[in-house]
Amino acid sequence: MSFNHLITYEIIAQETPYIKRNCRKCKTNTAFYCSEKFRVNANQKVVDIWLIYKCVECEGTWNYSVLSRVNINKIDSFLIQKFMDNDKETVWHYAFQINDLRKLCNDVKTDIRYELRKEKIDSLSNKVTIKLCYKYDFNLRIDKLIAEIFGISRSKVNKLFQNGTILLNPKINMKSKVIDDLQITVMGDWYDGSS
Repeated sequence: MSFNHLITYEIIAQETPYIKRNCRKCKTNTAFYCSEKFRVNANQKVVDIWLIYKCVECEGTWNYSVLSRVNINKIDSFLIQKFMDNDKETVWHYAFQINDLRKLCNDVKTDIRYELRKEKIDSLSNKVTIKLCYKYDFNLRIDKLIAEIFGISRSKVNKLFQNGTILLNPKINMKSKVIDDLQITVMGDWYDGSS
């Protein structure tokens, strides 16, 4: 009898993406890291909020505009408090707004360190489904992640995908970026689950 075992992998970012832009102090195109601090400026009933980035070379700063000239009454009071407290989850939410950052910066480095956390299973069968989930999207490619999980090359992953041994749900291209709740079904007994 064959059972389909479900294994969930959580992709946990270990850092926020770096950005590249011109540093006014260094006078060069350089990398900036997220300081994990907001700057909040309130003028009567209008508020501006920035996420502060720092140059890796000189600690010069660049402010990423999160909110600009917004009436304080239109912002949830809990959110304002999170900005004031430099709440890490809120900081990371804005630091991972990669498409918005790309409009303002020369480059956004999404090749960041991450951890894969896997739930344990007792046994494997000839059909395994791997579910991927994450909190922060950083444009990780599906073929790269599957190669890491299985400990094989990307070319082998693509061959297995082409011959139907690896199936993706939803049906998307293997070179696409990982999406939350993506399911990867592996058919056959070549995968021993030791990764």
